[in-house]
Amino acid sequence: MVLHYPNLEMNTNNNIPMDEEALSSSAPRLASIKHASPLVANDDYFNRFNQKLQNNIEEFEEIKLEAPLLASIPKYNPFEVPAHYFDDLPSRVQQIVSTKKSSTSLIEWLMLVIQPRFVLPVIITLFVSFSGIRYLNTISTMPKMEASEEQSTEEELWSIDEGTIMESMNASESTENSAVASDDASIQNYLIENNVDEANL
Repeated sequence: MVLHYPNLEMNTNNNIPMDEEALSSSAPRLASIKHASPLVANDDYFNRFNQKLQNNIEEFEEIKLEAPLLASIPKYNPFEVPAHYFDDLPSRVQQIVSTKKSSTSLIEWLMLVIQPRFVLPVIITLFVSFSGIRYLNTISTMPKMEASEEQSTEEELWSIDEGTIMESMNASESTENSAVASDDASIQNYLIENNVDEANL
């Protein structure tokens, strides 16, 4: 199928100039390259062709004499295409592709899923996910426990009578005072027993 666009014209502004002067001014390095075609035959190629062909035939005759078994091997092209091979090739390829798509069974699919390259990443992902969720749950419950302990202490204090609290505070103060008094008495007893004069202190 050929598409025709009648209103389009080719833009020739970016083409490489074909004359020598314009080429040497726009691309001097390109202009300095030799213009000889590498596919040109030498002048005497066709003059010597008959001689080269005769030499090749003579060499083949020598090979026949030196290696008759090699020369007796028939010369043919083993790579022949059967008749009308390419006529029905697309339909055969399509048939093979369509049968291969529908032949995957449940057992084959399970065998593909159970392979280590698939199962191992899934197991690692699940392990990391469950470990992370468990860790985050333990962290989120810890501050709640501390807050609930503080609340329970406050609730206990509210249930105690003020008189009981005052008595316990007075008892602790009297215990501290008696401890200080007993310390003072023990120091005095020590000084008296050792006959230490206050002026020496």
